[in-house]
Order: sequence, then C-alpha cells, then structure tokens
Amino acid sequence: MLNITYSKKTVLICGIILSTLLPILAIYSSLLFKDLGFSKETQFYISRFTIWISLLLLFLYSFKIEKQPFLLWKETEYPFSSFVKILFITFLKLFVAVYIVGLLIILFKITGESAALNKILTLFKKNYVLLFFTCLTAGITEELIFRGYLLPRLEAILKNKNLAIILSSIVFGFLHIGYGTLLNVIGPIVIGFVFAIQYEKYRNIKILIICHFLWDLFLLIAKT
Repeated sequence: MLNITYSKKTVLICGIILSTLLPILAIYSSLLFKDLGFSKETQFYISRFTIWISLLLLFLYSFKIEKQPFLLWKETEYPFSSFVKILFITFLKLFVAVYIVGLLIILFKITGESAALNKILTLFKKNYVLLFFTCLTAGITEELIFRGYLLPRLEAILKNKNLAIILSSIVFGFLHIGYGTLLNVIGPIVIGFVFAIQYEKYRNIKILIICHFLWDLFLLIAKT
C-alpha cells in the first residue's frame, strides 16, 4: 500500500478524474465531425484514434505531473506456460461470470435493444479491419487506463482494495452508457470486475490486454 502526502493525493485524484473524463470525451469526439460530411466509418475511426490520444495524455500526466510510472504496480513476469495458464483461467472466469449474469438477466427479464450498438455492428459487417482495430484499441487502451492506471491509484487513495475494484468496475461500466441500455452497462461492469480481480492477483497487464482483445474479437465476430 502506497503512503502518500496531501499534495500527492490531490495530484492522484486529478489523475483519477482525468482517467474517467478523457475516454468519455474521446468516445464522443466523433460528434464534432458529424456535420462535416464524414462517413459513419470515418467518425468511428476518429473516436478510436482519440482514445489512443487520451491514453497518451494520461501517460504524460503520470510522468510529468505525478512524476511516477504509469503502472504503479510492477509487472510480474511469468514463464510462458504459466502465462498461458493464467490467461486461460482469466478467460474462463470471465465466461462464467458473464454466463451467470446472463442467466440472472433472463430470470429478471431485463431486456433492451441497443440501437447504437446495432449501427456499429452494421459498420463492422462491412469493414472487418475496423472491427479488428476496435478490438485492439479496446484491449490495449481500456486495460491500461482502467486497470493499469485507475485501479492502483484508487487503492492508494481509498486504502481499500475491494472498494477500489468495485469503483473501477463501475466507472468502466458507465463508460459504455452511450449504448443506451442497462444491459450494455451491466456487462462491462462484470467484465471490469473480473479483470480488476485478476490484475490485483497476478499484477500482469499483458494478460488482461490479450484476454480483453480476444473476448471482444470473438464476441463481435459472432454478432456480425
């Protein structure tokens, strides 16, 4: 657990706010180009590129303002066999968690069709490069921001790892509120919760990046 001063705490809180606001601004940045004649594909590409820019800004903030590494938790290195095993365990936990929540959603009859998601899926059906780039962007940027950056800093401030895991998962879930349905928030909260637990346990962001990328890739290919 990190021991931080008042001034350091203020800087960390500002970083936490940035890690929440920058991805939101990046996602909705494409709206600025809506009336400029850009196609839906181009607008979507712009929103993905701006997420990378938000990650870069967060990197600069950690180095220049916080004056510390972006990843507060030192990466634990594993032999290849152990790496693959942990990756498989993470994927399995994710599948079980999503499956159980899916059953509960059916049980409580929580339904909702996301018009926004359907429009995106239509784009992906026409452009698999965009689909792949989207999965790659989500896997790398979202894990680095919400698990690599946000989670350790929440834990440092709150002095409570369980609360940090829950809050980071909720923030991650509400990042997807633009899809317009409760289901599109619940799902990412569950996914964020599983990934946060795994990062807390194994301290290896690369495992989460690969797992997140593959999960999104398989899911989107299945939907398209």
